[in-house]
Order: sequence, then C-alpha cells, then structure tokens
Amino acid sequence: MIGRWHGKIPIAITLATAIGILVLAATGIVSAVAVWLAKNNTFDLLSANVYQAISADVTQIELHLRPAEHQTQFIAEKIAQGEIDPAKPDEFGLLLTGALAAVPQIGAVLFIDKDLQSISVGRDDQSTEIDLFTADFSQDSIVRDNMAKVRKGPIWLKPIWRDRVQKTYLNRAHPVRRNGEFIGAVVSAVSVEQLSNFISEKGFDTTGNRFILYGRNQVLAHWLLMDEYPDRSDNQPLPSLDTFSDPVLAAIWQSQGRRELPLDFPLGTDSFVLEMFDTEYVFLYKTLVGYGQQPMIVGAYFTASDIPEEVRRFVAALSAGGIVLLLSLIAAIILGRRIARPIVKFSAAAGRVRNLDVSKVEELPGSIFRELNDQSVAFNAMLRALRWFEMYVPRKIVEHLIRHGDIQDTNSDARELTVMFTDVVGFSSISEDMSAPEVAAFINSHFSLIVSCIEAEGGTVDKFMGDAVMAFWGAPELPSHDPERACRAALAIAVAMQKDNKKRQLSGQPSVGIRIGIHTGIATVGNIGAPGRLNYTIIGDTVNIGQRLEQLGKQVYSHGREISILISHETARKLSSEFKSVSIGNFKLKGRAGDIAVFELGGYPGNE
Repeated sequence: MIGRWHGKIPIAITLATAIGILVLAATGIVSAVAVWLAKNNTFDLLSANVYQAISADVTQIELHLRPAEHQTQFIAEKIAQGEIDPAKPDEFGLLLTGALAAVPQIGAVLFIDKDLQSISVGRDDQSTEIDLFTADFSQDSIVRDNMAKVRKGPIWLKPIWRDRVQKTYLNRAHPVRRNGEFIGAVVSAVSVEQLSNFISEKGFDTTGNRFILYGRNQVLAHWLLMDEYPDRSDNQPLPSLDTFSDPVLAAIWQSQGRRELPLDFPLGTDSFVLEMFDTEYVFLYKTLVGYGQQPMIVGAYFTASDIPEEVRRFVAALSAGGIVLLLSLIAAIILGRRIARPIVKFSAAAGRVRNLDVSKVEELPGSIFRELNDQSVAFNAMLRALRWFEMYVPRKIVEHLIRHGDIQDTNSDARELTVMFTDVVGFSSISEDMSAPEVAAFINSHFSLIVSCIEAEGGTVDKFMGDAVMAFWGAPELPSHDPERACRAALAIAVAMQKDNKKRQLSGQPSVGIRIGIHTGIATVGNIGAPGRLNYTIIGDTVNIGQRLEQLGKQVYSHGREISILISHETARKLSSEFKSVSIGNFKLKGRAGDIAVFELGGYPGNE
C-alpha cells in the first residue's frame, strides 16, 4: 500500500538537508567535546595523541613482522609436504625468489638443513636483483645453537647486522619436519630500518619523540636511526641504550627524578615523569612480546612545555573549524543536489523502461561516486540486455513479462490459438544467384515486411525457419477475435508483398511469391525447453495443420501463383462477413487421418 507521502519529497532537498544537518551535528559535537577537553584536560589530550601514536607503532611492527611468519610457515609446509625440494636449486630458488619479492621488508630467505648446509636468496638494496646463494654453516656455532632452538618450534631469533648493506635484521625461523623427522629450518631476515622511518614521519609536535627498544638496553627504532648510525657491528647489531645519542631516552630507566603518573590508559601501558636538565619529560610506553627473544618496548616522550602550544593550536583549529563548518554546509547543499541528479535521471529512465520505451531510453552517464557509478553501469548493462532480449525474444512476450513480472504467467497450458505459417515461393531459385550478404539482406527485408503486418494485428512472431515465419494469436494475452486478426494480417501481407514486387520489377528483380496457411484450434502454449534455455512457443496438432496448409499451396496452385492464403474450416467459420473465403474442397494433409475442409481467403488485389 502506497502512503500519501510516498513520492512527494524531492531527494535533492532531502540529501542536502540531511548532509547539512549531519555535518552541523558532527562538527558541533566534536567541537563541543574538544573545547571541554582543551579546557579541562589538555594534558590528557596530548597524552592520548602520544598513546595513539604508540598504538599505531605497535600495529606497524605487527604488520612489518607478521608477513615473515606467514612466509616462513608457507615455505616450510611446502617442503614438509614434498611439494618443493631444496635439493633442486633452480626450482627451490624460484620459490624463495617469489617469497622474497612478495614481502619487501624481507632481505633474505634461507633454508638450512639439519647438516647446516643452506640455500638462500637475498636482495641487494643497491639494485632490484635477487641472488641465489649456498653456504656451509657446519662450523658456525651461532647457527648451530639457533638450529637447536628452532627444533622446538617457530621462533624469532635475535637481531643480526649485515655489514654489506649496513642494515640490521630480525630473523624468523620455522622448523621443517617430514614424517615427524626434523630436516631443517626456513629463516627470513626482516629489515628493521623502516620502523624508524615510520615512527618519525609525523614529527614530534603532537606525538612526542617516539622510540622502540629491543629489550631494555637496545634501541630498535628512533629518528636518529633513519640515517646511518655509527658503531653497529655483528657483535652489536643495535645501538646500546646507555650510549645512545638521545640523552633523554638513554635515561629512561634511571630512578632519580622519576615519578609515576596515574593516566587512564588500557592495561599494559605504563607512564611516568622524568625530571632532568631542569625539564620534565613525560614517558608513555607499551610492552610487546612475541617478536623476538627480548620484548619490544614501544613508547614516546614529550616535555610539559609542549602542552600550552597544544592548546594554542587547538584554539586556532577551532576558529578555522567554524569557517570550515559554514563552507561545509554550503558544500553539503551542492553535494546533495549533485548526488541527487543521477538518481533523478535513473528514476526517469526506469520509468521509461517500465512503460516499455526501451528503444527510447538513453544510457545513464557515469558518476564520480562509486555507488552511483555502479548504478549507472548496472542500469546500462540491463538496458543493453533488454534491447538484446527484445531483439531475440518476441516483443509480445517481452511486454507481457515486463508488465506482469511473474514467470508463472508463461507456464504451459492448453488454449485455443490461431497459428500462421508463411513461406517464400521458389526461394531456392531466387537466391541461387545471390551472394551470402545479398541473401541475408533479402531475407531480413522480407521478414521485416511480414513481421510488421503480424505485430500490427497483435500477433506473436514465434520463430523464423529459413525463409518461413511462424506466428500465432491468443497468447500470451487472452484470445480476442484471433482468427479475424490473423486473416487481416495475412491480407496485409498480401498487399505489402504486391507493393514490394512492383518495386522489384522496376529495378529489374524478379517478383517474390508467398504461401500462407492459417488454422485455429487447441494447442499447448508456454515455456518449452530445458532448464536455462526455454522458448515461449506453441506445440500440438494445431501447429502441424497450419504448416500443412501453407505447404498445400504447392499442390493447389501447382501452376504457380504469386500469393496464396489457405485457411482451415475451423478458422473460416469464425470469420465475420467482412472476410471473403471460398471453399476449395477437402484435402488429406500429410500426417493426419481423414480429410480437412480447406478455404482460400480472398479480398486482396488480384484475388477479389
């Protein structure tokens, strides 16, 4: 049931109003909360910024290191299942190269067997090349000790320094067991240099001086590590905290001048104030485990003098926010109208489709908005499909399906129908001197003439069979004077053919003759075929009689005749006095027992 307000409110006004109210409400609420925070808890505001930066750092670490876990596990399982064999260097090296290329933070991938023989691929940071290496670690005590640890399960090993590329890597190792026997380990070396770039990219104003420690005594990431940091080596892959160039961070664990802060952050986050150099430094940090033999301490520090600057920035931002709010309201109105415009076009186009004006519907333009663009693409695809559907499926069926929208309306049933068959006389002789394109053009022109006459009388063109046409009346719409409509269509075809033949004679082409057969009777009509490939058609003896009547024209008019229209007694007796029909006798039709009374339909030029 349609309510009285349905369809009354324009969507453009609704969208503009809704977006404007939402912008106003959102900006107002955010501004009000922000003012309250700035007034009552500016310290917590800055601390929250730092905490969120720390949380982002934790996420970045996980995103940076987790792919190494997945890659080592994937390669280890491939080896364990026998899908890849390290003994085949070319094939195995291809797998390792693919794994390395997929994860840019991995600098090298190795397989070390239980005899400490390795095959590995590594990338050179100075080029895009990935090289394959083999090595013997049987005399390397560190590798031997690490392999003993790996036997117990997947593990993150301690950092290593690669002097050749001047970078530090964390190593993820995964054991490989085949049939329960340890046969080696897959190791991925993950660069930690990018972590320093990440924690430094937002600067220090609102997120503090951020850092990541490996354990309590080594610096894993810091803005000072963005460039080459001196004194790193195989024995010291990470800078020591106590000698680090940032004196504030180096003093993080000292007890002198330290006091705890009761900040309201989730469990696992620690905070304190450290007083040194006549300045108070606020530290926040979280401890992250599971990515190395030592826990990672992810944190940041800022000075208390940063707080007033934070407030001043906020007041300036609030003033700018008022201007932005006004501009946003104006933009909301413009945006609402812009969003609504393609929707209005879509509604109008859909209305024309509903009214079956498919050929007159223009395709919708694209939109910068994804959903609206998807709507246009989908509608245009539907429109093209409807045009093809209308081309390949009888127009009457298309109109019926669109109007009723219920596939049940085309289920098979038996009803009285009138069927017509037409066929070109002597088509083989006419077409034997034509090329294939000429034959197609002739047939298409002929069918266009026939179909226009049939559809003008409400008939449904069922199919084209070579140069023949099959049509019927009485479905899918209910029967209504169908015999008369079919005969009227036949007479229109006769007139149209005679006019067309006059044009052909003037251009030196031979005339075209046509035979038409019409019969009225009970037939099965509906969806006939296999699932997924149905044809709305009619079947039964009525169809056969109609076709036999058309073919009977060869026998009745063996001397040749330009136009013949033969109808059955069942059709003739349903015609009004408007029509002229003459009995030509009883005939035995092929495939039927007994005779059938046949009439010739008159009333067209040349056969009055």
